[in-house]
Amino acid sequence: MDRIESLHTEAMDLAEEAFLAQRARNEEKALLLFLKALALEEKAANLLPLNEEAEPTRSILYRSAASLAYNARDYEQAERLVARGLAGYPPEEIREELKNLYEDINFQRHLKSKGTILDRKQWMLTIAGDAVKYGGTSADLLMTRVDRISSMFYRTVERMLKIPYRTGGGVSKKIKDDYGLFINALSPRSFAVSFQLGMPEPQMDLPLAVQPVEKSVDADEVIDEMMDCLALFEADDSETLKAQIGDESYFENFVGLAKEIAPDGKNVNLVGFTTVRNGVDTPVALRKKRKNRKIAPKERPEAEEQEGFFQLSGRLVRAYSPDHEKYGTVSLLQKETGEKIKIYVPLSIMKDVVQPYYEEFVTIQGYMEKKKRYYEEIALADEE
Repeated sequence: MDRIESLHTEAMDLAEEAFLAQRARNEEKALLLFLKALALEEKAANLLPLNEEAEPTRSILYRSAASLAYNARDYEQAERLVARGLAGYPPEEIREELKNLYEDINFQRHLKSKGTILDRKQWMLTIAGDAVKYGGTSADLLMTRVDRISSMFYRTVERMLKIPYRTGGGVSKKIKDDYGLFINALSPRSFAVSFQLGMPEPQMDLPLAVQPVEKSVDADEVIDEMMDCLALFEADDSETLKAQIGDESYFENFVGLAKEIAPDGKNVNLVGFTTVRNGVDTPVALRKKRKNRKIAPKERPEAEEQEGFFQLSGRLVRAYSPDHEKYGTVSLLQKETGEKIKIYVPLSIMKDVVQPYYEEFVTIQGYMEKKKRYYEEIALADEE
């Protein structure tokens, strides 16, 4: 057992170095470190016999080895290691984690660009789930995500250009001209859409309505920033994501949009993004369901300040965004009583997340504080 522990410890040390190299954008070094860690972890797992007495250590080590193979992008080896882990007597929790990892491995095959040539100003969106058929998917499911991704992209451009958070109005014509975003191609695997965007001119002149910026931002920098933030969102790493974004309103907006893009767990169970850097596919997969995510646009107040929670359904009939305030309000029209119920919504997510549901029948969840209702989640609801 000492030999197994020694191999595992050495593997985890290498894996930690690999993740640090990955965050530093040194993909070549990260892959080499993941492969070294994989060799050690697989050796440790193989030392345990295939019997119940070896559990849960055996299945945990195979799960860890499969994860390292996954991070090393050796998906065939990852699949084999998952199978070995499941072939034993894993506890139910580890069995589910191995099955989830197997789904992620399969999804990576959809995320690979496979013949689609992506340059540094492109990325590919892939969705998979019950609503996806070969060569097609629901227009609503696709276009909702395309709309939210577009909003997320332009908010990222504005943030990187040091433009104060915009609570009203649209994206400036200059920014749209310089960073034009287009749907470029379709692929029938799962369902994939390729995005193409423009490159800003050197020493771009920004509209007079915004403050001067320190520099222009290359298109690929914006894409990389958005992908980095999506990876932190998937990891539920709220603190690092806040530090990365730096501005409270931009953070709240990003998280609100990311939750809209993420799988609903019903029609869509996987959403992925693929970029190509130095000839290598660099995927980010969103797999967690919206309702299972710990990260939220705005933190709830302390428990003693709360007065309970609510979940209300109705038609969204009014949205008001006052100037120089942190919150706006929306009204839900109750079908049974005709009553309009006021709900307070952070302005950082009002325009991009909530207002697109105007005149739709929705369910809003939130918490009560000082006899006011505060928004946390919104989703389309079935109108009975």
